[in-house]
Amino acid sequence: MTSSAWSVRVARERSHTDRHRDLLDAAARVFTARGYAGTTVAAITAEAGVARATLYVYFASKEEIFHALAARVRDDFIAAQEPGLTGEDPRKTLRATIDAFAIAAREAGPLLRMIEERGAIDPALAELATEIAERPTRRFTRWIERQRRAAAVSPVADPRVVAETVGYALARGALERRDADPAAWDEYLRSVYTIAETLLGMP
Repeated sequence: MTSSAWSVRVARERSHTDRHRDLLDAAARVFTARGYAGTTVAAITAEAGVARATLYVYFASKEEIFHALAARVRDDFIAAQEPGLTGEDPRKTLRATIDAFAIAAREAGPLLRMIEERGAIDPALAELATEIAERPTRRFTRWIERQRRAAAVSPVADPRVVAETVGYALARGALERRDADPAAWDEYLRSVYTIAETLLGMP
């Protein structure tokens, strides 16, 4: 393949990926504004500025779009655990993880609730909802256990309980503060830092 042909192919593939992402972004905005029942394919295509035929190149139905969004929310939550849990300074890495997780929870917002609600009638979404809740908790628990073995923390309760408490409170608290101004958001995060560090028994 010539270099010019390769460039065309790469550009086409990038364009395909960008359009897929743009459609998901538009769908996320519509689902968030209208709820699941109120969302239609027509509303999504209008938000994305594309024809129905274009959307159907990527997704077969509204249900398939929502499944793709749910998978993206899951991936974002799992990725949100990465910044802190790979570092060396326990306090800095804990705070980085709290920041990333809170942002993921705030941005996903109503989609999280929709995934839980739809999971009651859709086994695939129920599995995704479990992953969203469980995988970050397991990872956080393992991190706490490693830090305890290194004598960097002295948790006030079982590491799993601490991880569940911090994760659940943070997810709900961030969701309730989606519209908070920057100062209030920062103050909330500082409060979470204090609570988490206390539960972890950080010196």
